[in-house]
Amino acid sequence: MESNGFDISFKRRNRGKSMRVAMITLLVTLIVVPTTLCVVLLFRISSLQNEINELMESHSVVADNNSSTDGALSDGETTSSTEEQSSTDEITTEIPTETTTVEPLPDGKYAYLTFDDGPSANTEAILDVLDQYGVKATFFVNGHTGSTMEARYKAIVDRGHALGIHTYTHKYDSVYGGIESFANEVESLRKYLYDITGVDVRLFRFPGGSSNTIVDDITPYIQWINDNGYSYHDWNCSSGDADSKKPTAQQIIDNCMVQVDQGYRNLVILMHDTKSKDTTVEALPMLIEKLLENGYEIRAIDERSVPVHHREIEAE
Repeated sequence: MESNGFDISFKRRNRGKSMRVAMITLLVTLIVVPTTLCVVLLFRISSLQNEINELMESHSVVADNNSSTDGALSDGETTSSTEEQSSTDEITTEIPTETTTVEPLPDGKYAYLTFDDGPSANTEAILDVLDQYGVKATFFVNGHTGSTMEARYKAIVDRGHALGIHTYTHKYDSVYGGIESFANEVESLRKYLYDITGVDVRLFRFPGGSSNTIVDDITPYIQWINDNGYSYHDWNCSSGDADSKKPTAQQIIDNCMVQVDQGYRNLVILMHDTKSKDTTVEALPMLIEKLLENGYEIRAIDERSVPVHHREIEAE
C-alpha cells in the first residue's frame, strides 16, 4: 500500500512538473516570438526608411538642378552643370537646318547692341527700353534653367530680338577644355534654346572673345565653329560695364562714343545682361538716342551683318 501511494505521489509530482514546463515554454514562446517579429519588422522598417530617404534626396537634387533662380549670375560666371547637357549626337539630328542665300546690307551706318551672359533679372528692363525706341538687339546667352529663365528666353525672341550662343556654362575650363568639351558646350545650348524657343540659334560669341588668352591656340575652336554652320561675332566697341570698378551710366555712354566719334560704320557694342548691371540699363536710353542722332541704324545681328572678328583663320 505504501508503495502504491508513493507511486501516485510521484506521478502527481511529475505531472505537475510537466505542466509547469509546458506553461513556461508557452510563456517563453509568447514572449520571444512576438519580440523577434518586432525586431525583424523594426529592422525592415528602418531599411525601407533609408531607401525612402535616398529616393527623396535624389529627387531633391534633380529639383534643385531644375529650379528657377532669381534670374542672374555674378559677372563673368554662369550656369548649370555640363552634366545637364545633351550629347551632340542627339542634337544634330533633331533640329532642322536650312541653307539660304542672303543679300548683304546696303551701304550705311549700322550699330549692334549686344548683351552677354543673360538672361537675368535685368532682361525685362532692357527689353522695355529697346521696345520704347523700336530697336532690336542681340543677346548672347548662357544655359540657365527654370521656368523664369525660360520665359526670358522666349521674351527675347517674341519681342523680335536675336539669340546668340555664349556657351552653356561660360566656365573656361569646360569651354576651352578641348574640342569635344567645346562642342558639347555649344551644341547643348543650341538644343536647349531650340526646345524652348523653336529657334535654331547659329550666332556665336566666344567667352572672352576670339582674342582671349585663356586658350593658347584658338584656331581649332574657330575651325569647329566654321565647320559646323555657326558664325562667330566679337566686338569693336566695349561699354566697359564688365570692368572691376563699376562704371556709371555716363561712363558707359562715353566709352561707346569713342568709336562713334572715330567714324565706325559697323559698330558692334559689347554690354552685359546680369543682375548687377543696373547702370547698363540706366545708360541704354541715352546711348540709343546718341546712336540714332549720329545716323546709325540699330539692328540685331543676322546673316546680313558683317561680323567683327578679333582673330580669324583662312577658309580651307
